[in-house]
Amino acid sequence: MKTITVRCKAAVNLDLAELTPLQGGLKELSEANFEKLKQSILRHGITFPFFVWQSDGLSYILDGTQRDRVLKKMAIAGYKIPPLPCALIQAKDRAEAAEKILLISSQYGKMTNQSLQDFLAENDLDFLKLQDELELPSIDLEYFRDADFQPVSAAEQGQLDKKNPVTCPECGHEFIP
Repeated sequence: MKTITVRCKAAVNLDLAELTPLQGGLKELSEANFEKLKQSILRHGITFPFFVWQSDGLSYILDGTQRDRVLKKMAIAGYKIPPLPCALIQAKDRAEAAEKILLISSQYGKMTNQSLQDFLAENDLDFLKLQDELELPSIDLEYFRDADFQPVSAAEQGQLDKKNPVTCPECGHEFIP
């Protein structure tokens, strides 16, 4: 039996069966993204704690619902799931806990193709090795999948943008459009 590894620490460790989803159908998990997340868990283990709000003896998931879904299916498939690291998030009631789900789900900073390219270069990361585990909706993944693409200098780009002269086949006059 394969065991999922845990590679972080948090306030408490809870068994998968002790976690209760709270977000309902707020987010969809496509089959393709299910597989990406599963591959990420197999490669990296549980690297980030679940965020849970505890109330009335239950531990409600505020962040980690998709991991919960994937891990439950992996458990059915025979994987051993160890106790999971959980950060305890305070909320006065269910409504405030639900608000915090929306806060966790908010993305305030925006990643661009250029910022991702710079980040990959600064950290010597190969996008092609990571692409099967990532879901980056604001990024044009085709931009990074072209392995032959090499950025050019500003001077070289200027040459690429330069218009070439055209010769009229009738009169032989040469002009730049």
